[in-house]
Amino acid sequence: MDGWRNNDPQKIVSTLSPDCIVIESHGPTYRGPGIVQQWAESWFGEGSKVDRWDITSFHYLEDAAVFEWDFVCIVDENEYQLQGISIVELDDDKIVALREYRRTEIPFDWSL
Repeated sequence: MDGWRNNDPQKIVSTLSPDCIVIESHGPTYRGPGIVQQWAESWFGEGSKVDRWDITSFHYLEDAAVFEWDFVCIVDENEYQLQGISIVELDDDKIVALREYRRTEIPFDWSL
């Protein structure tokens, strides 16, 4: 996450295993550090940036992590705000798989 916050593709790639897969919440899938680096460099090169990425809960197991987040980015001068969760599979402290899911509706209290 620090790599994304600091526009640093090398830092992003340093967290990945050679056979990683990253699936964004809206569908794009990236296989391998080389493709992830191309994606990050392209995204930053277009002027996109992460404005805020806050972790609201974090759960770590021996070979996995699950965390909720609030995310704000700027793309084409438009601000996007997302809330979601990531599921991360790890091997030797490197990301093997990362899947993101985002909330599509604002939470509300249900009552009869």
